[in-house]
Amino acid sequence: MRTYAMSALALVLGVGAACGQQAGGAATPPAAPTGKAGYFANSDIQNIWKDLEARQVRTKRVLEGGTHSINVRIVTPKDAPLTHAVSLDIWLVQAGSATAVTGGELLDAKKRPNSDDFAGSTIKGGTEQPLKPGDVLYVPPGVPHGFKDINGFRAFLIRFDTK
Repeated sequence: MRTYAMSALALVLGVGAACGQQAGGAATPPAAPTGKAGYFANSDIQNIWKDLEARQVRTKRVLEGGTHSINVRIVTPKDAPLTHAVSLDIWLVQAGSATAVTGGELLDAKKRPNSDDFAGSTIKGGTEQPLKPGDVLYVPPGVPHGFKDINGFRAFLIRFDTK
């Protein structure tokens, strides 16, 4: 876990100086740099969130690393709770608030097309954790997770494939 968390922080703190400009408008996310650090300026990230809101889109992948990715996410009440079979999520809360519901049982679980993930209607018996800017939520593979009491919730979602 420590290796994943440190890698995630390194990616957020530096993700391709050349990628910063592309992240705001490219249809295909830039590839993760190799052999060098990278960077996303806060102004670029803020512009991405503004663009997502204007287009009523909830997510944008801003870096693709094959076995890992960084996404800018706006979480809404429409987002179904999920379970990922082989990937882990690290949520770095940037704005707003929400209550994370993790663990328990994913009810009405249905396999999502073209993935090993399952989406459900709700989580029964999960643990609730309030989230605010600066908080980090770590969700390993196989753990149901979703959000409620959402108020302007914005986060970096860093995903790692563990297989």
